[in-house]
Amino acid sequence: MRAALRSCFLSEMSSFEEISAEPRGGGAETPARTRPLDESQRGAWFDGPDPVTALRVYDGDVEYELPRHPMITLGASRRCDVHIPDLGLSALHCLLERKASQLRVHDQQTTNGTYFGGRRIGAVELFPGDSFTAAHVTLLALNDEMRAQRPIIADIVGADAAPSPDQILVDAVKHARGFLLTGAPGCDTDRLARAIHAVSLRRTQPLVEIDEVPNDRAGQREILRRAARSTLVLDLSRVGAPLDPALCSMLFSRDHHIRVIVLAPAVGAAQRRGPSRYLEQLQHLWVRPLAMRRADILGLLDRMLAERSSPRRIAELVPRNLQALLSWEWRDNFVGLRTAADRLATIARVPDWDGLDWRERAATTGIPKSTLYDWFHMLGLSSPLFG
Repeated sequence: MRAALRSCFLSEMSSFEEISAEPRGGGAETPARTRPLDESQRGAWFDGPDPVTALRVYDGDVEYELPRHPMITLGASRRCDVHIPDLGLSALHCLLERKASQLRVHDQQTTNGTYFGGRRIGAVELFPGDSFTAAHVTLLALNDEMRAQRPIIADIVGADAAPSPDQILVDAVKHARGFLLTGAPGCDTDRLARAIHAVSLRRTQPLVEIDEVPNDRAGQREILRRAARSTLVLDLSRVGAPLDPALCSMLFSRDHHIRVIVLAPAVGAAQRRGPSRYLEQLQHLWVRPLAMRRADILGLLDRMLAERSSPRRIAELVPRNLQALLSWEWRDNFVGLRTAADRLATIARVPDWDGLDWRERAATTGIPKSTLYDWFHMLGLSSPLFG
């Protein structure tokens, strides 16, 4: 039976190829295969392997790295590769089948079901940025780029931001819409823009960042050429004159496939620089100042100390110094936080810091004495620094 079907299929294909090669109506010959599109007509499509390497509980703190073998088990049983107890999953709830860079989820006829896009499914293929729900748990599929950039996004916007870090990830990966990122100086909106590009399907193209817009058409066309099929980051806080409406029209045209990310101190400042009808097409994200995120300060500092391989951590500070860091206003936001992390990590490497005078401390750390002294007391720190 299979041999007969295959023979019939090959016969049909042969007939189709003969028909497709025949000229029709005396016009141009129809090619058997479609000619490649001109480069300028191609979309910003990602071409290459993009495997799902982890699942993360959506808007949660738990991430499950997936083993690389062909079949991965997920369920409430401790024997499963992805073990999720006490949340309504069956002992073996799903099988995750890996073929090359593809990952397919197979529900195992479970009581509480597996859902994708609001529908109960038997099987579905997952791509990075997709999410599915097993019983009561929604899991977000991540690739390596998303895993690397999510902590950065969460640090910048805050875990309790709206939209959440996971929603920002999904929007960056699954949609082509641009962003308007607003925030006070030092809020790392530029770093957030780079993270959005790094997880997007445009990441194989170089990111283009500009803070000056040329007035001549040749210079503007060069920007369009560089940013085509990629991401353009435009920092309006550094642009003096209002944007040329003709340039905006080209940047937001579908012909160039550019994701535009605009940085500005506030929405009003952006509207004074660029036409509102284009800015309204962007998804707005407000990055809150650190003064509004006091509960996050110590955690952010601790991660920065870990990045700097500090021998001491934030929890080792004496209580009054912990309180001093919490009480400080951090008006320069991440700029001041990184300065604090650099200096605390340096101090943590100094033997017998509390026993040295300020001249010796300056000589040991390489920081000018007046700078170190003023910074230390400006933050309200005191000796002993660490417990």
